[in-house]
Amino acid sequence: MNQAGNLFRFFAEGSKKDLQSGGSILVLAAWVISVLFHPLLMPTYMNALIFKYCSDLVPLTREAKVQMLLFIFVSTYLVPALAAGLMWVSGMISSITLENRSERLIPLLLTAIIYTGVSYIFLQYLESARLPGLFLGTIALSVGFTALLTQFIKISSHMMGMGGLLGFILGVVQETHNLSLQIPLIFFVLVAGAVASSRLLLRAHTGTELIAGFFPGMVISWMSVHFFV
Repeated sequence: MNQAGNLFRFFAEGSKKDLQSGGSILVLAAWVISVLFHPLLMPTYMNALIFKYCSDLVPLTREAKVQMLLFIFVSTYLVPALAAGLMWVSGMISSITLENRSERLIPLLLTAIIYTGVSYIFLQYLESARLPGLFLGTIALSVGFTALLTQFIKISSHMMGMGGLLGFILGVVQETHNLSLQIPLIFFVLVAGAVASSRLLLRAHTGTELIAGFFPGMVISWMSVHFFV
């Protein structure tokens, strides 16, 4: 198991010995960044930005936004994470971090199905939440695309998520001229660089795998906003 696996085991089991064998403080920081900006958290981050900076596009009360964001977090992060954990416990996958490329197909397809279902609920039954539904549908498409490409190359899901987030912000700024998103845009550009550096430091991906994840994610998200917002 590589350094990232050792660090995960440390936080899961509380073993100081694993931390000491995991490497330097930089490795620990890289692991923390990878966790904080895990691709499963991108829907929650993006919709939080939509609710805060695009109130005119999502005419909901504050209470409704909080409830919807909680629903998004549970359905797009906790449920897929729990499913992956169960697959790990049952032996279907050898690592919770999906280090083995051949084991990524089923978890990715399952995640895409979950995201598609949540997107359908938003688009079909919540007219005022069309933009969050669109973003979730776009992520479902990106995850499906990742599942397809992962049969040939271990592309970075982290960078696919970051690319999707940035592509969506760029698209919204371009289509709505909402300049209040400039600061979040700059922030997540810096975050994308930190995430890419972290994945390289942890030896989870090569530069080619990072690029193969980032640019398709960005293009898919930007195009969805351009054609449907």
